Amino acid sequence: MSQDTKLMLFFIWVLIAMLISTIGLIIIMRWYHREVNKVKQAKRDEKMKQHDNE
Repeated sequence: MSQDTKLMLFFIWVLIAMLISTIGLIIIMRWYHREVNKVKQAKRDEKMKQHDNE
């Protein structure tokens, strides 16, 4: 392999790694927001139930 080919392969590998990590981060953040919203909604529902009981 020539030096140029090695550089190209390395550059492509870095690009792919960055893509995968970015997509992973987006998925984790979206999942995290969904979980947080579930908890917030549950707390809101609990407060509503408490008001209804009083």
